[in-house]
Amino acid sequence: MKYNDFKFLFPPRPEHAVATALLKFYERRGWLAQFKKNGTNSPVWISPKKEIISMTRHNEQHKAWKMTEHLKEELAQLFPEKKWFMLCAELLHNKNATVKNTLYIYDVLVWKGEFLFDTTFLERQQILDERLITNVEAQSHYVCDSGGKIWYAKRFNKDFKALFLSIRDPKLDEGLVLKDPEGRLRSCRSATDNSSWQVKCRHPGKHYQF
Repeated sequence: MKYNDFKFLFPPRPEHAVATALLKFYERRGWLAQFKKNGTNSPVWISPKKEIISMTRHNEQHKAWKMTEHLKEELAQLFPEKKWFMLCAELLHNKNATVKNTLYIYDVLVWKGEFLFDTTFLERQQILDERLITNVEAQSHYVCDSGGKIWYAKRFNKDFKALFLSIRDPKLDEGLVLKDPEGRLRSCRSATDNSSWQVKCRHPGKHYQF
């Protein structure tokens, strides 16, 4: 499906939270896990002219943050084709000073001017793998730029509980998001269009129990 002009697409996100006791259940089902960062869900568009548009997941402008020049330049280099791209990312900005102005990329909805409608989560991950996997990595992600400010989420297919318990700083990592690799991308016209193929498992926090 062609994507030739800017149009807001709601990023896929989990609505349902599960307890740690269910981690093994999803692991047996063959689901994949990514770290859930404690940031602001921030879809990012890259235009054919390399203009960078960043919004909140509510289709609003960020009130307290503007994309740094470093991020703009690095994104333009990572995606040089004169086509539209849309990335799903978490902005790590004001919740943890040690990772301020860091972009954590975990999915893609538009690739080279094509809206990836009806593709599976794993198919989209494989598209990003070819562009973003590097030999510089941390437990939760690959580092995609020289300044260490663009991260690409790793995927895990086993040991979910051990992975969850390895999190020592909930101010940076809230928990895990579990995703069905065969879950297909739907219209993205609402925030819940793609909630059926993913769940979240979080460490207890101020506003939630898990």
